Amino acid sequence: MSEYFTFNEYMKNNKLTPSEEDYVEMIYRINLNRGNVQVKDVANELNIKPASVTKMVKKLNDKDILEYKKYDYIKLTEMGYKVGNTLLKRHNTIYKFLEILGVKDSIHEETEKIEHTINYDTLEKMETLINFFSKYQGIYSLLKEFQEDKHLDT
Repeated sequence: MSEYFTFNEYMKNNKLTPSEEDYVEMIYRINLNRGNVQVKDVANELNIKPASVTKMVKKLNDKDILEYKKYDYIKLTEMGYKVGNTLLKRHNTIYKFLEILGVKDSIHEETEKIEHTINYDTLEKMETLINFFSKYQGIYSLLKEFQEDKHLDT
């Protein structure tokens, strides 16, 4: 039997709130970039107080997403790594999709808003479109040209 499941299957018995998702995604990002993750790292990246991070990390520890002991590093569990990877992939897919649409000024904010409400089917369709434009750069160039021309008309 395969050890891989969809994100929804991983989360079936372990629902995360949007805030919890943000923490897991950030802990995963920090772990990828720097290795060891400390409470202060998460607090700095999310612009929040360390006490808030500690409170959330304890919740995520109880959900078996990570392991945390006071004054020690935050360590993602196997499930935590899978969830973090899925959350980061979701974030990056939405971000890239918004880039294709030409969203610039509020792209990060829009990505954050969308990522917690999007369903899996829509996300897959976004990824298909991104892959299509990646494969057919000429068509992507036509879209960019059209977007620029349309902007000039308004």
